Amino acid sequence: MAEAEEVVKIITDKMEPFQGNMSMLDFSDENIYSENMAMLVAWHRHYTRFWKQSALFCDWRWPDFFNQYAPGNIGSTSEAESRFLNAVTGKGMTFLDGINLGKKIWNLDHAIWTLRGRHRDMVHFAPFVYNQPGTAIDVSNAFMPGRKNGKWDYYGYTNRNIDKKQFEQFKTLFYNLLEWDPTTGYPTRKALESLELKYVADELAKSGKLGVG
Repeated sequence: MAEAEEVVKIITDKMEPFQGNMSMLDFSDENIYSENMAMLVAWHRHYTRFWKQSALFCDWRWPDFFNQYAPGNIGSTSEAESRFLNAVTGKGMTFLDGINLGKKIWNLDHAIWTLRGRHRDMVHFAPFVYNQPGTAIDVSNAFMPGRKNGKWDYYGYTNRNIDKKQFEQFKTLFYNLLEWDPTTGYPTRKALESLELKYVADELAKSGKLGVG
């Protein structure tokens, strides 16, 4: 198994626009509820909304971050996706263009859910996630990278439960990162108009569900 620090660096170097933030893959107890994790969740939503669910890259194959058959173990993600898409469409899109389009789709999805009644208070896990630890499995893919005393390694972080109070604080970090209203979870006009979704903001405003901020 490759060293945890090497794997984390290879992956996070490709995670535009947050590239280079290795703490995004630090699953330690000290970091799991941090803004770094909010960035990881946001990146995953934005990547998957376009490159997987719109451009239809295979869930089993992509993203290709770490590849033991490639020079330096560096996979093809951040280069291959746009090359394949542009070869077929001629659009000239960059990898980051796809991430940004995924961000737009994610915000549109969230606006639709908001119109249908979603509120921050509804965003939570099933009770067992808070009061029962996960199942520890003694195989390598059950372990996740993290830092202890500044040193990267793999640890059995799946064998823990989620702290409900800290998760609520995490939600605030996540909403602030996406420029959504942290009190309600509603999208804000600033967030939507920055993505050329003014008409969506107008519709939310008509329904009294446009976030403040």
